[in-house]
Amino acid sequence: MDEILETIIAEYGPLSSEALVDVKEVGQIREVAKGDILVREGEYSYELFYVVQGGARAYYLKEGKTITDWFAFENDFISSIISFFLQVPSQHYIEILEDTTFMVLQLQDIEALCDKHHDFERLCRLSAIKTMIQLQQRIVSLQFKSSKERYDSLLEKYPQIELRAPLGDIASYLGITQETLSRIRNPKNGI
Repeated sequence: MDEILETIIAEYGPLSSEALVDVKEVGQIREVAKGDILVREGEYSYELFYVVQGGARAYYLKEGKTITDWFAFENDFISSIISFFLQVPSQHYIEILEDTTFMVLQLQDIEALCDKHHDFERLCRLSAIKTMIQLQQRIVSLQFKSSKERYDSLLEKYPQIELRAPLGDIASYLGITQETLSRIRNPKNGI
């Protein structure tokens, strides 16, 4: 747990020794196998997951097809955001892409830590800002970038993603067909 918190602190800022003690008290380490579903559509989700090792994706199910809208790998947070913050049933699923280790915090514990520790509240704010920026960048990317530019941006963020996530999920995330992704990846075959 100490190493995990050191990594989080390096990304988001310092925590007092008192806050660290309290986070260690409520934080849980959870190992989840590839293919498991963390959250299902219609379920309530009160957990925030920090990826220590491994990866996950969030997706919607529409007319029998999955539409991937988020990837999370090492040092990323993932949650059913709408369910977590609004305390309503989840609109999507979170699936494990490879055997994954998480640090998990419950909503009630996060709220208590924020009330008690200003520095923890700051960490949460910076984490939320990072997520909002990523979501805004994704929207801009979908609206204004070509398929190739979106693909290149994804590889820049996650250089090993093609080895860690199915190509169909990557294509869905990029808003393109798997055939288009194949052409982008192998331009000799005709873009």
